[in-house]
Amino acid sequence: MIEYDDIIKDSPFLANHLITLNKTHDFYINKHIKSGTDILPSQYYMLMFLYYEMGTTQSDIAKACLMDRSGVSRAFKDFEKKGLIKRKVDNDNKRAYKIKLTQKGIETAEFLIKKEKEWDNMICEQLYISREDLLKLLSKISLKSLEFNRNQFQ
Repeated sequence: MIEYDDIIKDSPFLANHLITLNKTHDFYINKHIKSGTDILPSQYYMLMFLYYEMGTTQSDIAKACLMDRSGVSRAFKDFEKKGLIKRKVDNDNKRAYKIKLTQKGIETAEFLIKKEKEWDNMICEQLYISREDLLKLLSKISLKSLEFNRNQFQ
């Protein structure tokens, strides 16, 4: 019987390896989201975006997370109820809100960042490349992929 590990070892396609990394990462981080936070796995990227872009608008978050504004609005009502964010009317656009994490929101994000670093370090543990060099390499590959698709399909 062929095992999944054997398929991965023998795969000639970069995408198979990236999909495996993505799936195993999602499994890992979702376990920590469910057991250690008040958010849902589907809200993870919004929370992390807010952590790195404090004071941004719901529209910007929707664009960055590839979501519609109504979905972001629903999530933020939940975040507000749980004490993770504060919304303030944008002085430049009275119909928009600037969003900031509360202390609880910051602590939640920092807990998840710690878990992300643990996963990264575990993955890189027996490689002959540093985490930083691996990130540079993956960044180059990702940017090349974006450039390729833009040139091919735009």
